[in-house]
Amino acid sequence: MKFKNKKTYRLLVALLILATAAGIYDLLRGRDITMPSLFQPKQGVRLLMSMDGFRFAQSEDGRVSWRMRAASADLYENKEAQLKDIEISYTGAQNGYAAEMFGEAGMLDTASGNASLRRGVREVRIVTHDGYLLTTDSLFWKAGDRLVRTEDPFKLLGREIYLEGRGITANVDMRTFEVRNNVKAVLQE
Repeated sequence: MKFKNKKTYRLLVALLILATAAGIYDLLRGRDITMPSLFQPKQGVRLLMSMDGFRFAQSEDGRVSWRMRAASADLYENKEAQLKDIEISYTGAQNGYAAEMFGEAGMLDTASGNASLRRGVREVRIVTHDGYLLTTDSLFWKAGDRLVRTEDPFKLLGREIYLEGRGITANVDMRTFEVRNNVKAVLQE
């Protein structure tokens, strides 16, 4: 079929495209269309950002209660951060008590502030301002309760005591701890 007028031809093509689009819309309206798996991201949690020099702090009543620093962090869409070379600094509000925790690898839940530290080449360590040193293979920090705990063997060294065992929970505010198993203690004067 030959058209004498190009405007008529263009109008007919535009009407045909519009009619086809309206028909496709009518067919697909109300249907759940999924993207082919080839174009979908992998199942699981997506990495949002990687960075060097990660810092995180939690404050209460306008005062920073603890800070975390890490050499690097991978932040994921589920609010978790995978960390390397970590340091957590805690300062008590009432008594000025301070402690620092160190680990080579770990994870932080950025929503709750809970963290876990794991041993690399060096042990996970807690150093307190009054001279105590705790070493272990892993350590879990529960930010809301200000508790640190491990189920692994640990060693605690201070001016007046050497303590070792398996499994410990410590409350950093009350400066109390509970040992679960295999307790050995040496008191010094």
